Amino acid sequence: MTERELRRTALVIPPKGRAVLCIWAAAAGLFLAPFAFWQSIPAGAVFCLLWAVLTALLRARACSYAAVLGEHTLTIYAGIAFPVRRVVPRRAVTGVQQFRSPLLRLAGATVLVISAPGARVLVPAVPAAQAAALACALAEDAP
Repeated sequence: MTERELRRTALVIPPKGRAVLCIWAAAAGLFLAPFAFWQSIPAGAVFCLLWAVLTALLRARACSYAAVLGEHTLTIYAGIAFPVRRVVPRRAVTGVQQFRSPLLRLAGATVLVISAPGARVLVPAVPAAQAAALACALAEDAP
């Protein structure tokens, strides 16, 4: 994928990437649930219910996530009730890191961490080809 093609499309989290994010959140809840059940059965049930709601909200937020590469900026949109827009100038990017867990590798996705002065932007679970193209495009502009 070239930078020109990348500029025409927005990076969105695919369904497999959203599933990986939900699995990570559910795994953390599964790890913490025994401590809630240790207090009492009703406390454990309430904890599990609240954790399921938080995981569903994470999935909804992941559906609203988009990153758009412009000529001079990288703009990231996220949010359901309160949309947030983050704009990072491409010249200000000092580093780009790609992380892939075994689950992300199976889903064909990558997590990008983009560093700029005063900001660290996390681009979660985007398709690997688009993530590599974005990392390459931002690395070319880095000082």
